[in-house]
Amino acid sequence: MLELQDVHTFYGHIHALKGINLTVGQGEIVALIGGNGAGKTTTLRTISGMVKPRSGAVRLNGRDIGGLTPHAIMQLGMSHVPEGRRIFPQLSVRENLEIGAYTVRDRKAIAERIQQGFELFPRLEERQKQLGGTLSGGEQQMLAIARALMVDPKLLLLDEPSMGLSPKFVEVIFDIVERLNRERGTTILLVEQNALMALSMAHRAYVLQTGSIVLTGPAAEVKDNSEVQKVYLGA
Repeated sequence: MLELQDVHTFYGHIHALKGINLTVGQGEIVALIGGNGAGKTTTLRTISGMVKPRSGAVRLNGRDIGGLTPHAIMQLGMSHVPEGRRIFPQLSVRENLEIGAYTVRDRKAIAERIQQGFELFPRLEERQKQLGGTLSGGEQQMLAIARALMVDPKLLLLDEPSMGLSPKFVEVIFDIVERLNRERGTTILLVEQNALMALSMAHRAYVLQTGSIVLTGPAAEVKDNSEVQKVYLGA
């Protein structure tokens, strides 16, 4: 479904991604792990069109999307939940969800997807009139994911969904991620600081260091790698 081929991305003179090669097959959960500054968020931003690669190809279902806007990429079936959630704090939960569907013209479909979001996250239904900025961190993450699902994406990019959350909310969020993959068939590329949890749920994984892929393989094998255990799993 997704392919990055020899992708180089720069921030000014900073060479952030150095020839990334990465694939995500339909129906997979693929984890991307690495330390701070490794280029994980830049990878997702490059895929979703927020940052333009200087060279290389980004393909979605065989189509080169490297030069498209985030809006155009979203219309092709990809949605991005950014690091830090980025909800609209002065808008209600329901209004945030409605904004997530700004590319959808069918009002019935929008209403159905809002209800689907409430079924995934019952707490959001309870707080649908509450301002987004008054929600807890875990509730805001639920809202960010539900908002991304309003366009019915086939590929979901998740950037650090557990960051800053209590263990209880982390478990809820990851349960939902697994359900989306298992029940809806949503393909997921996951960037996650909790490497153990990410590798436990993913099918395959990539390890990124200073803008380069240094290890890839089935998630179980990556989790068993001695260097990964030492650096990322605290073994």
